[in-house]
Amino acid sequence: MSHLKERKEPTCLNCQTNPLYGRYCHVCGQENLEPRETVWHLVQHFFNDITHFDGKFFSTVKYLLKRPGFLSVEYTRGRRASYLNPIRMYVFTSAIFFIILFSLPASRQVLQVKETPPKEKVEGLRDLQKARDKVNAGLPQANSGDREDKQIELDRLNTTIAVIRRTYGDTTTRKFTREELRGFWLQAYADSIGRSDLPATVRTRLKDAISQANDTARRNNLFGWHESQYHSVAHYDSVQHALPDSLRDGFFKGLLMRRIINMDEEVRKDQSSFFEHFKENFLHSFPKILFFSLPFFALILRLLYVRRKQYLYVEHGIFTIHVYCATFLSTLALSLLNELTNLLGWRWLDVLSGFLIFGLILYMLWYLYKAMRTFYRQGRAKTIVKYIILMLLAFVVNTVLLLLFLVISLISV
Repeated sequence: MSHLKERKEPTCLNCQTNPLYGRYCHVCGQENLEPRETVWHLVQHFFNDITHFDGKFFSTVKYLLKRPGFLSVEYTRGRRASYLNPIRMYVFTSAIFFIILFSLPASRQVLQVKETPPKEKVEGLRDLQKARDKVNAGLPQANSGDREDKQIELDRLNTTIAVIRRTYGDTTTRKFTREELRGFWLQAYADSIGRSDLPATVRTRLKDAISQANDTARRNNLFGWHESQYHSVAHYDSVQHALPDSLRDGFFKGLLMRRIINMDEEVRKDQSSFFEHFKENFLHSFPKILFFSLPFFALILRLLYVRRKQYLYVEHGIFTIHVYCATFLSTLALSLLNELTNLLGWRWLDVLSGFLIFGLILYMLWYLYKAMRTFYRQGRAKTIVKYIILMLLAFVVNTVLLLLFLVISLISV
């Protein structure tokens, strides 16, 4: 009830009902008070609302943690006014959990990537000419098995030297990475494959070399971006256009390669900034992962208890929300305890926190089992079997969602 003065006029300011009987409108429920408020009244409203919410929140948390499954039973029986609404409970606990968790130093160290030095420029025109002369000198003495490999290497060196001379001049002292050199000869091979004067055997060998280089590029791009032979999307497109239709990448492979090449360029420009953005994207996707896993968790429960017709999918969802809220609070307590131990560095506290953390982990494992027993009212053996199946399937679902959001975080950098 507000401390403002009651109006003398028996007319509701909200819905214009007249006359009013008592302090509250019997139609819309608004209190019939003077509309002008002071700053002190606003401050009173603020603290009253916070105190009311906190009181209901902490009483709900007490039952949530001390009596697993109790709140879900109360909700299904219609006893809801005394406890915080499950949706509000989830929003509040998840928000507090991730705000505090992301502010802890330990969470900022997750996915820390050590910055690798840029690729060294390893070879120049003179180095390639010396390597060509060495291969050329050893060609007459090579046996039949090695002669073909040396001839291929000689062709590659001659092609690379020709491209560098045409692009940078005969006297250039510029150094190139192995990826840049590979891109030079791949471009030259792609340009040469369409010539009509090439023998069929040479044309076949060029196609095989380009196909093998494309396969290497895909592997290296997916698992080691800096090994990419394509130094830009334009370079990749020019190579693809020069290839026969049978050797070109398909539509989806092309999209993937272009995105990977773009990421490779971003990493080369500023590796630390790229991985910092990726880390932020991935860390902040965890609330989404848990949110999207919630309906799957409820669906698994629905399938496990399909014969219990009295439980609808919504009731499995309410049970899941309460379990998630308890998990948020328990994990937050575990994280804060671990952070406090690391901050103070006291040996006796380290030993004590070790026992407490171990106890919290056991409690979290026990909590779901006890909640299932309380809510679904089945025997120990059945509950244990369903508990194990639920944990395994939930692990699979969360792993799939984790990988999916990992890819999304990577692509959206």
